[in-house]
Amino acid sequence: MDIIQKLPDDIIVHIYTKILKKYRLQDGKFIKRINIEKYKFLEKFIYRKMVGISKRSFDDNCKIEIKYDLNNFCQLADRKDLSIDDDMMYIYLTFKENTIKYYIERFRLKKVENMDTKRPSIYHKGNYVDYDWEVFSYTYEI
Repeated sequence: MDIIQKLPDDIIVHIYTKILKKYRLQDGKFIKRINIEKYKFLEKFIYRKMVGISKRSFDDNCKIEIKYDLNNFCQLADRKDLSIDDDMMYIYLTFKENTIKYYIERFRLKKVENMDTKRPSIYHKGNYVDYDWEVFSYTYEI
C-alpha cells in the first residue's frame, strides 16, 4: 500500500472508492464500507427490490405507494406454478402540510408452527395448508 500513498490524491481516491470499493469519501474523509460478503446470510432478511411506485395527488396532500419484492422467507419449489405471490413490502407515504406519514406493510409466507387451531386466511396460499401469511404493519409520522 506504500506505492498507492505516493500517487496523486485524485488517483488514490479513485483507487480506494471505485476500484477497491472498500471506502467512500464523505466530507473529505475516507469511510470504510461494510464487507457485504461477510454478511451474506442476512440477505434473506434485508434484500429488497423496488418493483413499483405510484403517486396520487389530492387537494392538499400527496400519496406515494412503493412496492418492494423481498427474498422469500420459505423457498417453495412450486410457488410460481400455484400463483402464490412472492414475499413483499409496501410503503405508503402521505405528505400533508408539514408532515409525512409512513405506513409500512410486510407480507411473508411462513410455515405455521401451531396447527392446533386452523384460522381462516384471506390471502391465497395454494395447497400449502401448513403455511400462512405473516402480515406486519407499522405507522409513524414525522
